[in-house]
Amino acid sequence: MIGDWVAQSGLIALTLLVFFVPGLLLGAALRLRGLTLWASAPSLSVGTLAVLAIVFPFLGVHWGLASVGIAVAVVVAVVFAVSLLLRRGRSVADVPRRQPRHLALLAVGLIVGGGLNAARLMAYVGTPTAISQTNDAVFHLNALRWAAESGTVSSLDLSGLLGGSTFYPAAWHAMTSLVALDIGSIPVAANIVALVIAAVVWPLSVSLLAHVVSRGDALVTALAAGLSAGLMAFPQLMFEWGVLYPYALSLAVVPAAVALTIVAVRTWRGARRGERLLAAAGPGVAALLAVTAATLSQPSSVLTWGALVMLWFSGSLLLGIRRPGARPVLRWSVIVVGWAAVGVVWLVLAYLAGPVLWRSYRGVFGAIADVLVNSHSLLPAAWGMSVLLLAGLIAAVRDRRLRWLAVGWAGFSLLYIVSVGTDLPFIKRALTGPWYGDSFRLAAMVPIVVVPLAAFGLAMIVRMVSAAIPRLTGARRDAVALVSLAVVAVVGIVNVALSPVVLLRVADETDEQSRYAMNADSYLSDDEYRLLTELPDLVSRDSLIIANPSTGAGFAYVLGERDIVPRTWAPPQSAAWDVIAAHLRDAAEDPAVCEALAAYGDPEYVLDFGIGGTGPGEYLMPGMTDFEDRPGFEEVASEGDASLWRITACG
Repeated sequence: MIGDWVAQSGLIALTLLVFFVPGLLLGAALRLRGLTLWASAPSLSVGTLAVLAIVFPFLGVHWGLASVGIAVAVVVAVVFAVSLLLRRGRSVADVPRRQPRHLALLAVGLIVGGGLNAARLMAYVGTPTAISQTNDAVFHLNALRWAAESGTVSSLDLSGLLGGSTFYPAAWHAMTSLVALDIGSIPVAANIVALVIAAVVWPLSVSLLAHVVSRGDALVTALAAGLSAGLMAFPQLMFEWGVLYPYALSLAVVPAAVALTIVAVRTWRGARRGERLLAAAGPGVAALLAVTAATLSQPSSVLTWGALVMLWFSGSLLLGIRRPGARPVLRWSVIVVGWAAVGVVWLVLAYLAGPVLWRSYRGVFGAIADVLVNSHSLLPAAWGMSVLLLAGLIAAVRDRRLRWLAVGWAGFSLLYIVSVGTDLPFIKRALTGPWYGDSFRLAAMVPIVVVPLAAFGLAMIVRMVSAAIPRLTGARRDAVALVSLAVVAVVGIVNVALSPVVLLRVADETDEQSRYAMNADSYLSDDEYRLLTELPDLVSRDSLIIANPSTGAGFAYVLGERDIVPRTWAPPQSAAWDVIAAHLRDAAEDPAVCEALAAYGDPEYVLDFGIGGTGPGEYLMPGMTDFEDRPGFEEVASEGDASLWRITACG
């Protein structure tokens, strides 16, 4: 298995270039330095490329590596020129020069955290060519083929895959489309991007947040990097459930967006009057791009960012409210206006998400237990992280500057409890609607605050141990820190070795295998997969296929490179589709069927992958199966129980 991933080293290198080069160049032009530059580079890249993807269609520019490279060079040149004109030569105030031993400690933390995240993801996915056996994978992979052929991956255009013209956040698709060098490499590109998000982007992002919140504490920063793999709720869960590729990218850059915002505000407040705008412009623009990256990946994450920033800002304003000249009325006004803005966006997103909410399955007390032992969404309890979280909460209570993190943990935990423990329609929609009341999405937010808190907790323990050892020099104190990271690494390695694949549990059901495994029982069976890959030899390029989309047949668009109705996992909502779903096999006897087929472009072929199902995201369509001996249908090919038929009834 490892060899399969190593064989993709070229594609991994390309993915790293796509995620880092634009952000590093732009960050350098904005005068970011050190960890701030490197850890924020992915979020700057995502934000910049997502905006360019929207701009390109208006300029008539085709989306691709060459055009993107030229556009990034132009943007960087403009930003660098403006920076020179403004003569802003100083680095960000919150990023002092780091000592070599601190850099070494951070490097160890990143290797531990990134390595464990990579090991967990690779063990679950299996091979880089594996396909997520989930409904959402059909849409996301098909969208990448559509982007490659249409030349656009704009958030204003991507819904064109389904014939729509509405907004759809396409930042993940913009990034991944640059990695997928051809249609055949799309599934591999999706997995490689997932690997980079889990093993590189997330550890860097959350370590930057810990670095900024701790005001440059090297120990806390390194421990946050190492502990970034401590919870399965993120990033691992997002590549199992859904599959939620865009949301995973969105949450991975949120910590960096929060950190950059804090740096920008601190820089503004710390600069002299008349110089504040120039001083804060660099981190401010970087923060704006990072927030754009999160929003254009998954809009609900702007609430995660907004809530955390407002918690920090509120706490910061209230800390000095009793000082002479503090202007308490102004401070309270800023706090009220800020939270009102978050509230308005929250309610708007809850409304736009619609009334469909996942039902509870744990009860309030069960949900509280999940929160306390970090076993969200029925994941295995993370006992070690829970102990460190408790220590971190103690540290946060003792330090007034950290209390907002504890409040953030309590707030995110409350959202999770409401999601899995209650079914009160109005309250549940108002509080959890932006995330569709989905406990998995809400659980994935929690590590953003738990990892920094656990890092503070472990740092407190390390320093207590160091203080108890007499005559301990600075180098030896670092050795104690390295020992703590070694313990984290050993515990993580043992955990992965003993349970390399942790199967997903949904309410009362537990998966029987990884959602990337392909066999007779998977969403897309191996027989169905083989038939789809044979489509180029069986069906002409301009032909149209129809099928029950909830059987995995929608993968025909990306795997078979042939057009299919619909190109996603969900069926169209129309009377014509209802006729097809119920009576397609009767086309030779019922003229209404041919009229219904005409509404969908007169497809010439139908894939029979079975009747469908009754589970979430599954649909029974008796008219789209059992074509043998039915007049008006000719079998073209079959693999096991999967078959392809030519529709002759409407000729």
